[in-house]
Amino acid sequence: MNDVIKEFDELCDMAMAAFSEELEISYEMSLLNILKFIKKNPDYKEDFIDRFKLILMSRSSPFEVVAFCMRELQWPEIKEFVISKMNPSEDPRTEALRSTLTAYDEFWPDADLYSYYGVK
Repeated sequence: MNDVIKEFDELCDMAMAAFSEELEISYEMSLLNILKFIKKNPDYKEDFIDRFKLILMSRSSPFEVVAFCMRELQWPEIKEFVISKMNPSEDPRTEALRSTLTAYDEFWPDADLYSYYGVK
């Protein structure tokens, strides 16, 4: 595993800890750190896409990181993946996937949860 992906994984771990209020950093700031890191490392887009897919299919990862990042990045690969995985009768994470999909809409219902996406 290369250093960039290792650091991405560490940032995601920190987001989980911030979500659980185990760190002094806010959850939103930890998500913003991930977004900034991705934007600083555009050559690793395919690797980040693979990591986001893993997050979305995991039962122990905060899917909000994907929705938060996709609100700005709007990567079609993630949108297509989410749509392909949505099957309410088989996947208990369908609601999480649906929430991620709404980040691609002009109006994102979860935007008010984050000051970063608040009124500008």
